Amino acid sequence: MLCYENSISQLNFIEPQSLCDYDLINEVASSEDLASILTMLLFDDTLSSSLKKQVKLQLRVLKAKKRN
Repeated sequence: MLCYENSISQLNFIEPQSLCDYDLINEVASSEDLASILTMLLFDDTLSSSLKKQVKLQLRVLKAKKRN
């Protein structure tokens, strides 16, 4: 699991429950379209408001990194 830590640091607000979760998060984190994937999560009505807040914060971080 240590090999995943660096690649999923952008998604550290998601708590993986299994190795499959780590694989999925790693794939999403390494995607060139991470911002789009996170944006799609905001449209998920089943997502908790606290997780949506964390997704919004992460999107802001990604935008700030893009500007620099």
